[in-house]
Amino acid sequence: MGDQLLEIDRLRTVFASVDGVATAVDGVSFTMEKGETLGIVGESGSGKSVTALSVMRLIRPPGKITGGAIRFGGSDLLRLPEKEMQDIRGNRISMIFQEPMTSLNPLYTVGDQIAEMFIRHRGMNRSESRKRSVDMLDRVRIPSPAKRAGEYPHQLSGGMRQRVMIAMALACNPELLIADEPTTALDVTIQAQVIDLMLRLKEKVKAGILMITHDLGVVAEMAQRVVVMYAGQVVETGDVFSIFEAPSHPYTRALLRSMPKLGARAVKGRHRLREITGMVPSLYDLPAGCCFAPRCPDVMAICRQAPVPLVQLGGPDSGRRVRCRLWQKE
Repeated sequence: MGDQLLEIDRLRTVFASVDGVATAVDGVSFTMEKGETLGIVGESGSGKSVTALSVMRLIRPPGKITGGAIRFGGSDLLRLPEKEMQDIRGNRISMIFQEPMTSLNPLYTVGDQIAEMFIRHRGMNRSESRKRSVDMLDRVRIPSPAKRAGEYPHQLSGGMRQRVMIAMALACNPELLIADEPTTALDVTIQAQVIDLMLRLKEKVKAGILMITHDLGVVAEMAQRVVVMYAGQVVETGDVFSIFEAPSHPYTRALLRSMPKLGARAVKGRHRLREITGMVPSLYDLPAGCCFAPRCPDVMAICRQAPVPLVQLGGPDSGRRVRCRLWQKE
């Protein structure tokens, strides 16, 4: 791979409430290379979206980033003044949010909202930015782009609104694109179109993509490497082939087993969908040892006694790491 694009080092993000302090991101570390697509997977509540919002520095009270570093372009984003961070958001780092209907402003046309990117970050006038916004709508394959540019978000379908979000995110040719569940609310046909669109546009702008999703099928299609998160922690990392063919953490194995299987293998044995027993623990009351211990089929007494560190699997260049006592060398 090429040069390093993003490094997240021991990131910690917490939320305070009357119930206590919830650690939504607990010492998360990973890196991305330029042009790479990295998938972050896990159940709801695992810390995926909070990690993304922390990178963008969009955590607001009662949330707070309390530790770690986010290195991008030679700078630690957590130490930059807010003015410099505003110049990075939407320009060098863009984000596609999970639900476009709540992310787009209902009071402005979609053309004006895209045009604002060019005015803010490229210094264009209103006329020039308007023309560029129409070009971006055409680029993401929205029919009649000039007409659609004058419409409001509620006048567009869910698939078109998501394309508008992609157009806004890619308007300034960002170096890093964060996609937070970009296909969740879409039907499978539109999902496939959006994924194909993102891959095509990624090649044009040469951006790295941080893909946050619970859909392992999307990860298998788009990503080169995978980060598996659970209860705010990274529990396994590795290249996508290794993760899918030989998962090391019991949680990763459980996620893969819970995927529906179509075709002869499913019909022949009448296999039922295998669920992960139990629930994700409350972030206000995490277990003393491994957070997955209460749900793990391979749990041992030592798993419940102390936090489990990430350990390297294979050689130093393998990129495989796992947070599990089964792989600890005592």
